[in-house]
Amino acid sequence: MEKYDIEIADVAMTVRSDENEDFVGYVVAEIDNMIKQITAKNPRCSKLEAAILCALDYCSEKVKLQKKVKNLEAQVALYTANVNRLKAENAELREKLDPAKEEKEQ
Repeated sequence: MEKYDIEIADVAMTVRSDENEDFVGYVVAEIDNMIKQITAKNPRCSKLEAAILCALDYCSEKVKLQKKVKNLEAQVALYTANVNRLKAENAELREKLDPAKEEKEQ
């Protein structure tokens, strides 16, 4: 775990993360930009309120993406089951064809 000195919305702090420096920097920049956009659109919005709105937005997006992932995992499981069923059916049909092939050759 690495320590990083960051600054978001003019607030400096040190954080620890398992992520690399580029990733941490990217996330910090995203959050800082979002807070700046929120406060620029609504000057009466404090940085704290903007940070909360930012957190709500990212959390909402995370929940939506988790639902999508769950649906995609269910689809993959269904597709995998169908592929396995078709492979078994294919093998069964090949076995049925092999004896017929041998009979024709004799």
